Amino acid sequence: MKQDAPPTDRRSRLFVFAMLVFLAVLYAVRLGAGSLWDNSEPQYGEIVKEMLRSGDWLTLHKDLQPWYVHPPLWFWTAALSAKLFGLTEFALRLPSAVFGVASGYAIYLAGRRLYGETVGVVAALALGVGLEFLVMSRLAIQDTMLVCAMTVATFWGWFALRDRDPKALWIAAIATALGTLIKGPVALVLPGLTLIAWAAWARRWTSFAGLPWLGAVALYVVIAGSWFAAETAVSGTHFLYAYFGLSNVSRFLSPYENQPGPIYYYVPILIVGFFPFIAFVPQAVARAWRSGDDDGKFLIAAALVPFVFFSVAQTKLPNYIEASFPALSIMTGETIANAIAQRSMRPLRGALFALIAAVVILAAGVYFYGHAHASGLMVTLAPSLALLGWLVVPIALLTFLLAIRLDKPWIAPIGMSAMMAAFIGVVTFSILPQIESTAKPMKAMAGDVMRSWHPGDRICFDGVHQGFSLDYYTNGPPITSVGHNTDDVPPRRYFATPQPAVCVVSPDAYTDLTNRGVKLALIEKTPTLWLVTYRATAPR
Repeated sequence: MKQDAPPTDRRSRLFVFAMLVFLAVLYAVRLGAGSLWDNSEPQYGEIVKEMLRSGDWLTLHKDLQPWYVHPPLWFWTAALSAKLFGLTEFALRLPSAVFGVASGYAIYLAGRRLYGETVGVVAALALGVGLEFLVMSRLAIQDTMLVCAMTVATFWGWFALRDRDPKALWIAAIATALGTLIKGPVALVLPGLTLIAWAAWARRWTSFAGLPWLGAVALYVVIAGSWFAAETAVSGTHFLYAYFGLSNVSRFLSPYENQPGPIYYYVPILIVGFFPFIAFVPQAVARAWRSGDDDGKFLIAAALVPFVFFSVAQTKLPNYIEASFPALSIMTGETIANAIAQRSMRPLRGALFALIAAVVILAAGVYFYGHAHASGLMVTLAPSLALLGWLVVPIALLTFLLAIRLDKPWIAPIGMSAMMAAFIGVVTFSILPQIESTAKPMKAMAGDVMRSWHPGDRICFDGVHQGFSLDYYTNGPPITSVGHNTDDVPPRRYFATPQPAVCVVSPDAYTDLTNRGVKLALIEKTPTLWLVTYRATAPR
């Protein structure tokens, strides 16, 4: 493994700038096109909307009630974006795109400090064009902002230990505090566990000595604790129980909002989420293991600790595993950079061949699946999926052939990045517009809801998958989810009072409600959503 590289020259800086611009384009192209995706995007958008309208930037509110699920930093950032660009899908998603690019730059800096310039660039590409990170950088959620903060916290914490660098510790403390204000104590727990895991493995506990820990802890407490203290002063100690007890400890010990998963949940998520550079991960981890040095052990710990932590946690979501991606990106970057330094494709040949085979098999699977299920959305998307295959597969094959034929390892990361650029181009310009027009009718339906709504009416949804979008796209009272799930209001209770309601229901839910004696007036039908009103008649 290579040692720290000297400062970059002008050519290298231009290349890094071009790489960051490339990532920015991937994240920003048609960023505001399409309505918000249920259920996180519209719920978070509603919180930002209520923040802007109420002027209360301290206590987050949803449906006009205090909301203690996450800290406010992402919401503050999204609200500032909305003040600049208006309360639009673009404004809500912009922070994710910005911090997606910032995460790429942080990984570049960390990779350069660990192994040199080439590793930093390749690692930034590996993270930035990875399928899951690419998607998350285009959604109105906190994850890329959190990844950015935790990347700096984890790696600069490592540099503080490895290099006896107090400045790195201060940077890590600030990043950890900001991460805590983004999504809570996990921003402290995972970097801390990673460094402890490395120290236990390497038996190097003395590395913690001699650094200004007291000052770093004090800085963390001042920055991260400021909002928690202010919120407690305003809302009382029940806020602390609701946030730390229910939204953190309870989320770890039991499935939160019905989001369970088996212990192996993140294995397929990791494979798909880190595509296409996942092909190099087994070789990269093996290289880090065989090196036996502290950097290799730290990187393995930094990838493994989040994987184990979230696998053990009872609440599971695909985006949680992103915390492992920065370390995997640098290990992958080191592996590819080593081949580039050797000017030989031999070390990468097997992994690249496996990747191309996987792309071809996946494309064939989508083709045959589409023909076998030639109905509904698949028929609509068939031309776009065909275009996707005709772009992605040839780019993948050309990458493989050129890299092998010319024996140029640098072609591999560039070709894979081009492949993902083609993917995002087809998705944003062709696939998503078709999905928007055929499978996401809730934004348009929300307008019809408001035209049927009168002051004093309630608004509800029952049996639909995009119901939370009504929260953001309507301007009436809080939305009620009616149904038979744990968090729903039972239909008999909701319709037991004569207060009028405007509801969006599925055809099946409409049949169920009318069979229960709920008198509904049908206003509008679409294939998946029916708009109904309930005016004054209680159920039998």
